[in-house]
Amino acid sequence: MTSLTLELDPEAAGLLAGTLLAGDSCAVRVRHGERGTALLCALPGRGGEGMRLQLRFPNQEPSGQGSGHGSGQGSTTWARK
Repeated sequence: MTSLTLELDPEAAGLLAGTLLAGDSCAVRVRHGERGTALLCALPGRGGEGMRLQLRFPNQEPSGQGSGHGSGQGSTTWARK
């Protein structure tokens, strides 16, 4: 069996808990092992039933491409998984 452990700071955990109880939407950054961070998104379920969670991992674009922020270090976008 494979497992994925996500670590949330207390503020993110509180926001996510409140969102799930209220049935609202939110996105919080989570840490996962040595790989860095991911974005955990809570959204209302399809057809108004329950909730659904999306886990998005960052995509690094090559320097000089993407959103044009001009930092020279590339930019981060969040891919859906």
